[in-house]
Amino acid sequence: MMLMNIDDLKAFKKVCEVKSFTRAAEEMNFVQSNITAKIKRLEKHYQTQLIYRDKKAITATPAGQALLEYINKILTLVEAADAELIDNPYSELHIGSIETIAATHLPNVLEQFRQTNKKAKLKITTASTAQLLSKIKLREIEGAFISGAVNDETIEAVPLYNEQMVVITQKGYGNPVFENKGQAIIVFGEGCFYRSYFEKWLNHHQMIIDSLMTLNTLDGIVGCVQAGLGIAMLPQSVIAKLDHDKLDFYQVTTPFEHVPVSFMYRKDNVQTTVFNQFKKVMSAIYG
Repeated sequence: MMLMNIDDLKAFKKVCEVKSFTRAAEEMNFVQSNITAKIKRLEKHYQTQLIYRDKKAITATPAGQALLEYINKILTLVEAADAELIDNPYSELHIGSIETIAATHLPNVLEQFRQTNKKAKLKITTASTAQLLSKIKLREIEGAFISGAVNDETIEAVPLYNEQMVVITQKGYGNPVFENKGQAIIVFGEGCFYRSYFEKWLNHHQMIIDSLMTLNTLDGIVGCVQAGLGIAMLPQSVIAKLDHDKLDFYQVTTPFEHVPVSFMYRKDNVQTTVFNQFKKVMSAIYG
């Protein structure tokens, strides 16, 4: 079966409108033989005559008139698709982020993006590293800000910056590395990269964990640490926003390296104009 050519349909419609092969060719910037070939191709496909070729005027046959009605519907749908998908400033962009990045770096990225893309519809989802990766793979989000390295051939990772990790405690608690006592640990939920990083750090220093409290909000973790309910580990960028009169901070040192932060998305994603604009903004900010 012949694949339908949109240009053939447009040529047929134009010939019917102006009732002339010559005028149709002129208005569509084609040579007349090209227009004639397009009409003949349609007639061959439908195995019927679509146009009466009278000397005084070109008119559609009954079959041609029926086809013209369908062509009008088809071209309306094509135009709607073009308006929706090609350089559409109203396109929706669904981005994910872990909570610590959403609270620190993401607002600046969104502010810069908004300056040049005021009409784009932004939707932000916060979740754990594991949940965000799952959403990317399922195409539920177009991309996400994620901490830590990801070894997956289907995922593209754009490096943004490296994050220094810091252990936070209640003021006067003492450095947990040198405190010979069991530790109460406050962490994000399962699937969070920072949680697994913290657990490796605790194991490295052979710390005894008396209790483990799981919270899903940054404010909740910080509040519990301030209240003396446990210790936690957070990125340096978060620490700058905290009350230094109520907390003590201890930078994580070697062999624990800085944590890479990347923007990740599926390699086979259809990258819309709005998505590419978002990546351009990130490139301008992080280099």
